[in-house]
Amino acid sequence: MRTFKEELKISLASSIGFMGLKGAEMSLKLVPVNFNPKLSPVIFAVWHGSQLGLANVSPRINTHLLISRSNDGEVIARISSKLGYSTIRGSMGRGGTEALRTILRTLREGKNIAYTVDGPRGPIYKVKSGIIKIAQMSQKPIVPLVPAGTRKLVANSWDKYQIPLFTKWITVFGDPIYVPKDINDDEVEQYRLALENKLFELRDQAESLICKDKALICKGV
Repeated sequence: MRTFKEELKISLASSIGFMGLKGAEMSLKLVPVNFNPKLSPVIFAVWHGSQLGLANVSPRINTHLLISRSNDGEVIARISSKLGYSTIRGSMGRGGTEALRTILRTLREGKNIAYTVDGPRGPIYKVKSGIIKIAQMSQKPIVPLVPAGTRKLVANSWDKYQIPLFTKWITVFGDPIYVPKDINDDEVEQYRLALENKLFELRDQAESLICKDKALICKGV
């Protein structure tokens, strides 16, 4: 049980965070590219620092975010709920069995899952195998996504968390990736690496679209 002081900090942080992100979102022109809601339910694969790319997913209430049970996670969960998303508490590492059961049940119910592939603590841009195993067990497709915008704040954190401001915010969605049920560990690694490479490919595509839109010279990231 949290202390009064902890609850007060969480309440203040989540309220301030929501107002900041909602204000940022209202300044955006949201543009989904290759988004297909008819594929639902799916497992959205997103980098930890690019979670605001989910702003281009609709309806939000049908997308469940996996968020840790820590105090920091509680702040994020409250902000996410206020922004219209559903949440699942836990992680694949800690309390993983319960979280996995909830994820699989949510997918069976026809709801989407949003999964931060390099979370919760990195290393950045390194896809972990958990999402492949979820796709294998659920037989639901993985849909990778990467956002881009010309104006954004980038946090000084391990994940380089992006907060877009007053910009066209493009999210490029990749084609669905289906993982067979009967694969061995070596094949799991092949799918993990393929997803990692696809996210980098989508990043380049998203940045290219932004550059063309603004008549900018694209530079390597």
